[in-house]
Amino acid sequence: MNKKVPARALSVLIVLAVFLSVFFTALPPASAAARGAWAPNTAYAVNDTVTYSGGTYTCLQAHTSLVGWEPSNVPALWKSGGTTTPTPTTPPSTNGVTFYADINYGGKAVTLGVGNYVLSQLNASGIPNDWMSSLKVPNGWTVEVYENDNFGGAKWTYTASSSWVGDSVNDMMSSVKIYTGSTPPSVSKPSEVPSQIWTYVVNADNAFGKGGDYALLLSAVIKKESSFGAGLPGSPSAGDGLMQVEPNTRNAYLSQFSAKFGRAYNHSSEQDQVYLGALILNEKIVRFGNIYNGLLHYNGGDNWYPGATDSYGRPILADQYANAVYATYKGYGGKN
Repeated sequence: MNKKVPARALSVLIVLAVFLSVFFTALPPASAAARGAWAPNTAYAVNDTVTYSGGTYTCLQAHTSLVGWEPSNVPALWKSGGTTTPTPTTPPSTNGVTFYADINYGGKAVTLGVGNYVLSQLNASGIPNDWMSSLKVPNGWTVEVYENDNFGGAKWTYTASSSWVGDSVNDMMSSVKIYTGSTPPSVSKPSEVPSQIWTYVVNADNAFGKGGDYALLLSAVIKKESSFGAGLPGSPSAGDGLMQVEPNTRNAYLSQFSAKFGRAYNHSSEQDQVYLGALILNEKIVRFGNIYNGLLHYNGGDNWYPGATDSYGRPILADQYANAVYATYKGYGGKN
């Protein structure tokens, strides 16, 4: 025999059910964490939220942050705004390339966005050395898997997903390059150029469609200007970091930077320092006809001429600067 629930008791149950539904719907995912202001050299998990430059960003891929990977610079790692959706078991392949520990897309999965990853960066992202048996590659993406750290040893290229990479590649990945659109540079990283600097200059090379040669030239400029960042303490100018763009010059190019990259210049980002220097140097090369003349005027200004002096009567030795940078560039294998 069915028993009826008293009307008053039924009303209480309905109210309680609605309350619980609203309460639990409003709770953030258990895996999400509000991490405060974004900071470099910090491990972030998927769905972590940070604040940066007045906005809130949600982590799309687990990673350890680096200078130049600010949330506004790397949409593959961060999306603007908070999140109210739970973490998926396997990140969607559209966010990047997903690597799997086992064949047939099984076992642990880690998704990486566009970039060049040495072994330490893979480890920070949750990928151990010699660990990968299958991978999913979104349409239009290319993956270069390297046998050794720092992109050495044998190289295997993937432009489509593979449920089994084969005996020769299985558990052999120690570094990897991931890119979309433009092909990666056809040149190799000079041995003295730090990996993070090479990433910055390759990104700038791709932004200007130079095919790799510009990455070599920018590396040579950074070596001369800041010794790859080591010479920044006590810099004689108030220039911006790696390429030492002076404040007046920087301010004159801010609108061009925004037009080129679709956002405001970030003074503290090493990647933006390289982007800005690359923008200015490219303009000088186009305006004055070749790389050497571009270097002369990048250092000496648009009105430089042999024998020019500054406001204190001191010679502006732009020719010595251009000679040194150009020699380094050619030593790296520069073609122009």
